[in-house]
Amino acid sequence: MKLAKAIGDITSRGIKVSLIDINKSGFSFEPDELNNEILFGLKGVNKIGGPVIDQIISGRPYTGIIDFMNRCPLNKTQMVSLIKSGAFDKIDNKWASEICKENPRYAIMAYYVSLVCDPKKRLTLQNFNGLLKNGLIPEELNKQKQVFVFNKFLKDNKKVGKYYVFDEGSLNFYSQYYDLNELDVINGITCILQIKWDKIYQKEMGEARDWLKENQNEVLNQYNNLLFNETWNKYANGNISAWEMESLCFYYHEHELSNINKHKYGIVDFSTLSYEPEVDYFFKRAGRDIPIFKLYKIAGTIISKNNTKASVMVLTTDGVVNVKFTKEYYAMYNRQISEVQTDGSKKVLEKGWFSRGTKIMVTGYRREDTFVAKTYKATATHQLYKIVNVNNSNMTLEHERVSI
Repeated sequence: MKLAKAIGDITSRGIKVSLIDINKSGFSFEPDELNNEILFGLKGVNKIGGPVIDQIISGRPYTGIIDFMNRCPLNKTQMVSLIKSGAFDKIDNKWASEICKENPRYAIMAYYVSLVCDPKKRLTLQNFNGLLKNGLIPEELNKQKQVFVFNKFLKDNKKVGKYYVFDEGSLNFYSQYYDLNELDVINGITCILQIKWDKIYQKEMGEARDWLKENQNEVLNQYNNLLFNETWNKYANGNISAWEMESLCFYYHEHELSNINKHKYGIVDFSTLSYEPEVDYFFKRAGRDIPIFKLYKIAGTIISKNNTKASVMVLTTDGVVNVKFTKEYYAMYNRQISEVQTDGSKKVLEKGWFSRGTKIMVTGYRREDTFVAKTYKATATHQLYKIVNVNNSNMTLEHERVSI
């Protein structure tokens, strides 16, 4: 929390903080007098710990990401975090700029994802399940699709000794296409020798093999593209600014909310608000004048949270703001929502809203250096919104938690 706040305070004062440089960044933050900036330390990179930092520094200098991967092998999450932090921007800028002039880091990430998405050199029946899941098997092979699924079901669930045993559903499927005389009945249980079924299966899937041979190049390209997109969406989704927030907890490029229509959403800059709450009007209760404060909205990205104080540090477009909630309200949106499955395990339906990198819009008022989240009964807005998508000047907002 202290590191995130310190970075936010430094940048809000106009002091330039650089991105990670894989050949220059030390363990901690260091002044770079030549470029008149503070060089980001490797310790501040998400997923990068002490032993990895030692490994990186001892292997210097690196000529590019390929050289780095060969001499300093890291896992996917660590490599992705370094790429997102801009660690390879300077040493790989030339070739990456030729591919993506707008931002070479996209090209560096695309190169890495193309290596780790496990692209296939050739497709066989071993890949049939992946092709099936991704909708790449044509309708004319519908029977083969069914047989493939049936075969997988038998192997996973119905092996008994040297037989596959049939339940009612298995027998109904088999009887649609194949000779019942090939089946055995042992102690009242219908079954088939595994070797018999395997011969039937291999013959049936011949058409699928022929289709793969005839369409190998086209389907291979489609499948590898899907593998790439799947890996990209898992590790590299979002824009450059989102990458920097995730990996470094600060924006080197513009804030993700820089271009939103503040007037449309009623958002103000925290720095423009009065140091103390402004009274809108009073109402009397038990002979006392109760103040009703003027309410405003601010928006930003969460960089840290404090569960004890029920507060979050939010990086807005004009600086870092401490946002305070009531303990009850904070707990309601901080908790993770899970659902117990039939096997007793828990499935996460929605993570808490106060994790680092989450963008929020809050209604409330300023009190000194804190923004106090608040709404009244007559307030025509909610106290907290999660910003789930930003599209230029527009936002997609949520204010309700997922329900079980």
